[in-house]
Amino acid sequence: MDLVLAYVPVLLMGVLAMLSYWLVKNTPEIQDEVLTPSVKHEVDYFLKNFSVKTYQADGHLQSIVFGEQANHFEDTQTLEIQKPRLQSIDQQNKLISATANQALSNMDGSEFELIGQAVVIKNGPISVGHIRSDDLELRSEFLDFLIDADQVKTTQSVVLKKGSDTFSAQSLDFDNAKQILKLKGLVKGSIEAKKKAS
Repeated sequence: MDLVLAYVPVLLMGVLAMLSYWLVKNTPEIQDEVLTPSVKHEVDYFLKNFSVKTYQADGHLQSIVFGEQANHFEDTQTLEIQKPRLQSIDQQNKLISATANQALSNMDGSEFELIGQAVVIKNGPISVGHIRSDDLELRSEFLDFLIDADQVKTTQSVVLKKGSDTFSAQSLDFDNAKQILKLKGLVKGSIEAKKKAS
């Protein structure tokens, strides 16, 4: 009996050692939680009756944006502009103008989503008497104007006018740099006959 009692502490120590090992193996690791502040969709600054100019790397003027009011949202890094007026110089140094009820611009000002009565006008060459007779005009409730890529796109109904010619379609993809215009959906057009020189 004395011999058995002498081994009890050793047995207890062995059992405790096995329990400790089991607990270490089966206890989940506590990971350090990195607390990131939640960014809400709130205005962090605003502008009123403003104009913003953007320049190319060589110093030439690329675009000017005017607006009645603009709200900047930190979470999306977008600028929401009321009554925007935009003027941009394309790769052929011709003026492109745009207006809408509202616009959403990305952080670097390279893209403008024009919303509500959106109009983009690309000025044609100046004719005799300094009247622009060959302007290209796009009208829709939504136009996506990509300034750096020199493109205008929409997936909504659009009307295109060039001089006296008029076209309508259900979507548009206009690449001004490559001079490629794609009209999709139900496309209708009206082309005015050229008068013969007498």
